Amino acid sequence: MTIKNKLILAMSLLLMGSMSLLGYGIVLVHQSYKRADMERSTKVIENSVSRVALDALLQKDDLQLVSYVNFLKAQYPALAYARMEWRTGERLRSINLGESPAPQRTLERQLEIADPANSAYRVSIRLGIDEDVLEQSLQESRRRLQDIIFLIWGITSLVGVTISWWLARALTAPLYSVASLAKDIGSGKLGARLEWESKDEIGQLIKVFNSMSERLEEFDEAKKNFVLSVTHELRSPLGAIESFLTLIGTKLKSGSYTDIMACGEYLERIQINVQRLNRFVSDLLDAAKVEKGGLECAMAPMRLEVVVSDACQFFAVKAKGQGVGLEHGLDHIPPVLGDSERIRQVLVNLISNSLKFTPSGGRIAICAEQFREKGHRWIELIVQDTGLGMDQKDIARLFQAFSQGKNAAQRMGGNRGTGLGLFICKSIIEKHGGRMEVKSAPGQGTQVSFSLPAAG
Repeated sequence: MTIKNKLILAMSLLLMGSMSLLGYGIVLVHQSYKRADMERSTKVIENSVSRVALDALLQKDDLQLVSYVNFLKAQYPALAYARMEWRTGERLRSINLGESPAPQRTLERQLEIADPANSAYRVSIRLGIDEDVLEQSLQESRRRLQDIIFLIWGITSLVGVTISWWLARALTAPLYSVASLAKDIGSGKLGARLEWESKDEIGQLIKVFNSMSERLEEFDEAKKNFVLSVTHELRSPLGAIESFLTLIGTKLKSGSYTDIMACGEYLERIQINVQRLNRFVSDLLDAAKVEKGGLECAMAPMRLEVVVSDACQFFAVKAKGQGVGLEHGLDHIPPVLGDSERIRQVLVNLISNSLKFTPSGGRIAICAEQFREKGHRWIELIVQDTGLGMDQKDIARLFQAFSQGKNAAQRMGGNRGTGLGLFICKSIIEKHGGRMEVKSAPGQGTQVSFSLPAAG
């Protein structure tokens, strides 16, 4: 049975059951009130007969009492009979009005009325109430009430089933849409979305599902980029190594001094490509460590300006070749607590990225600022370039593993990369207790900053 049918059945049964219980309760309460009314009516009859009997005794008019009792018998069918006996000293006189029904179905009430002026002059009255007539009246009233309740129950049930169907359809419609979207995603149609404006639980579900679909699309794109990057990162240096090894073999076979001397340059090229492969493998290993929470940092006091100067010197030749200015101004910066090798890795990655996306004539500047937060002193290092910049969507996924911005293909120099660098950098800074932030806009350059705790 589908969820829609289950909801319709559950809501319909709940409504019908509630209406049935309500109707049963109304019948019971009505009967209780009806019996109470009949008791009151019987009491009214007794009181009325008592008053009339007293008046008749005072006026010495027995016929008045007889006439009134006959009137009551006509007005109240449940009054089956009346037995009246007058006593005047030794004299006894009686009158019977009506026939007595079956004794087991008769409720008899006894009244004794005496003349206040002459206690010897009194009248005894026995009133017989036919319970069958009372019960018949109750049953007739209950039958009418039940007919009304059944009519209302039927109409309400019909309306309830209609409303249940409508509500079940409204609740399950987005689930069918989600199932259809999941089927599309399963068939490879990633990035599909559902438009749903409600803010209830279903709206939240669809919002999460849309986010999941977008993330799957991003992961798929990241996977494709990663495969391309890995292919490039492995094939290019391996191809270069193979070519240089072939050249070295050829030169060595020639035996000439000039050719043998040229092998030194080829070995240097091989070393560069081996280092490139080594960095790539190191990035993969670091990313795996980050995912498992096993990234280690050897914390110790360090001079930040020394690490920055070393990183800038490493890129000085490349920056000059691209026509990009690379400068830093770190004066009077107190020591920080960190792992110098890991911080150098972060700086190398940030400067490398800036060089990739900064055109000739551009500038990369590194500076530092001090600030206090929650009673601790921090040093914030800022790497600012005048490159291509990026939009907010790219910034949002900048620190995700294997993710690159849409301007990755527009880099000015260097390799495309694997999308792991900033992911690893952010993890390193967080391991130091700091945070890494990015500010950028298309065509306005990029500013990447990270904070480190001051030593001491």
